[in-house]
Amino acid sequence: MNNLTNRVIFQALECGPHATVIVEARKSGMPIAYVNPAFEALTGHESSALVGSALSELVFEGELPEVETAATGQFAAINCRRLPQRWRVKSGKPISVKVHISALYEAPGRPSYWLLTLVNGPGEDPDATLDEEALRVEIQDARRKLRYLRRSDSATGLPNRKAFNETLQRDWNIACRQQSRLGIIIFEVDALDEYRDLFGRHATDSVLRKVGHAISGSLRRAGDLAARLDKGRFVALIGGIEEDQAEVLAERIQAKVRSLCEHHPRSPARYVTVSFGYAAEIPARNESPDAFLEKAEANLVQAQPGAAGGQRAKKTRRR
Repeated sequence: MNNLTNRVIFQALECGPHATVIVEARKSGMPIAYVNPAFEALTGHESSALVGSALSELVFEGELPEVETAATGQFAAINCRRLPQRWRVKSGKPISVKVHISALYEAPGRPSYWLLTLVNGPGEDPDATLDEEALRVEIQDARRKLRYLRRSDSATGLPNRKAFNETLQRDWNIACRQQSRLGIIIFEVDALDEYRDLFGRHATDSVLRKVGHAISGSLRRAGDLAARLDKGRFVALIGGIEEDQAEVLAERIQAKVRSLCEHHPRSPARYVTVSFGYAAEIPARNESPDAFLEKAEANLVQAQPGAAGGQRAKKTRRR
């Protein structure tokens, strides 16, 4: 167990076959902090639309943990129980489910979050519209489409622009609510069109995969995301990062790509390199995540001639 990183545990939640919801235990309304893809497939709701909203907006009727229960520590009667609930789904008709509820702790004492996991789906309830086997097939099929068709880039295997937008919206809502920092770094492969003209599409896709893996492999914290935006552009979304830290990370990734030693005769560095732009700030409530992304894009500069290849972007203003 000690060998499991937060990133691995986060992936386990993402890949789990059972609908899962995590809510904040100490705040009024118990805001939703996380839902997994299986939940999205079952209800039709996307995480970006739910994160930050109250649990009561999801649960049509049924038992809920109380905020006072978490605050006083008297949660033993609720913890590890199966609670009957009716969930709102995007189609409009509620579905009847039973969820297993567990307390999650950031420190000993009061629980910080409640973990709600589906244990009895619509197929096990007389009021349900789907039987168990149909539900299982639907979840598996929906998860496969969500993970491999809608959210993955076929060339690199990284999340695509759609997946990035959804994650950015979710993380933006959380950072805005908690007034925590969020950072974006955009990388662009230098002279990519010239490389494609020389070596063709297959060789270009291979280089893009290596660049994408160099970026994703440099992100260490659970919840950080590397994705491909379009053509030769990649993005890293990082929580709790200062501008100086974003710059250091971007430069380290830039050097890592250069160290791949992928020959590029039409690049000033003679190898495949990347340029980058970044932004890091505490989200303002009157600002949108799209505007935040545009700041990083505006700071992206093209590579200048030189041995290293690629050029860093100037800093954005601090907040």
